[in-house]
Amino acid sequence: MSNLENLMRPHMAKIATYHGVDPSAELARKTGIKPEDVIRLNANENPYGAFDKIADALTGLDLHLYPDTQQRKLRAALSEYTGQPAERIIAGAGGDEIIDLLMRLFVGPGQKVLDCEPTFGMYAFSARQADAKIVSVDRNSSWDIDLPAMREEIDESARIVFLASPNNPTGNMLTESDARALLDTGIVVCVDETYYEFSGSSLSHLLDEYENLVILRSFSKWAGIAGLRVGYAIASENLIQHLLDIKQPYNINIAGEAAVLAALEHRSELLERAGSLVEQRKRLEAAIDELDGVSYYPSRGNFLLCSFERRTAEEAYVGLAQHGIFVRRFSQEVLGNSLRISAGTPEQTDRVIAALRTVV
Repeated sequence: MSNLENLMRPHMAKIATYHGVDPSAELARKTGIKPEDVIRLNANENPYGAFDKIADALTGLDLHLYPDTQQRKLRAALSEYTGQPAERIIAGAGGDEIIDLLMRLFVGPGQKVLDCEPTFGMYAFSARQADAKIVSVDRNSSWDIDLPAMREEIDESARIVFLASPNNPTGNMLTESDARALLDTGIVVCVDETYYEFSGSSLSHLLDEYENLVILRSFSKWAGIAGLRVGYAIASENLIQHLLDIKQPYNINIAGEAAVLAALEHRSELLERAGSLVEQRKRLEAAIDELDGVSYYPSRGNFLLCSFERRTAEEAYVGLAQHGIFVRRFSQEVLGNSLRISAGTPEQTDRVIAALRTVV
């Protein structure tokens, strides 16, 4: 170990990182195809790209000025969209920043952070950064949470639990009864509703009852602005004020703010696109129903977790990549021979179905 590493915090110097997806040019290079032939169905991105009226909103901005530290316009617009008071809302540089802020606020070294595998990897990554003890409680065979096992792990050192609904990558919802059972323990419960605009189902109505509930949402998927990194949290006014106190002062940049305001102004068109992606997911489901050797788990998101029976997941991944289609693969043993396929445009769905028939 070098002298420089000796000065580092040990848990940070040897941290297991979170691996995102490669850019299209790199995917093309690795497989020997043209970048324009790449179909990115590996990150649950919006395949329709940025809405033109959002792109128009990014011109003529006062880029020489700092953004509003209190996010006044943004929080007011989010209040109108969510039906929650602005005092209950904070925006972050993607949902990832909100997760990090919650760790900073609630979790000390060695204290417990709970999640339920398989799930979004950023919860465990942020817990490792906080030098916390990450406790991942396995889900059952239908991917629901194991409530008795979770209760056993909730002790005086447990601080927060992260539960995605719909869960990524399985697509199933957190039930209200399970959410209430966890909230009643007093632990902070962060329900990640990143895919809310696809599922149409929320637990935000519980905010009036529980001060320890946090609802996390994003503009990356439904609004198609993943590259601008804007998410937000809804929680009690008390909790939100503490998050505002500890966030970076100018965490939402001018472009991100303008994009969100434009997205909310044109929400009806963007929600139509979200509805189209749900229809394409259903098209993919119907096609897989006709195929032998592959199945899927029911999903309320813009993606499907597919299980392969005659091929390994790696073989299926390579076969789809040879058709220019890139999907999400996993290293967790619990996911076995599974790949997650994001919903695409109608034309992309056509190509996925044709490729699956060949690969399976």
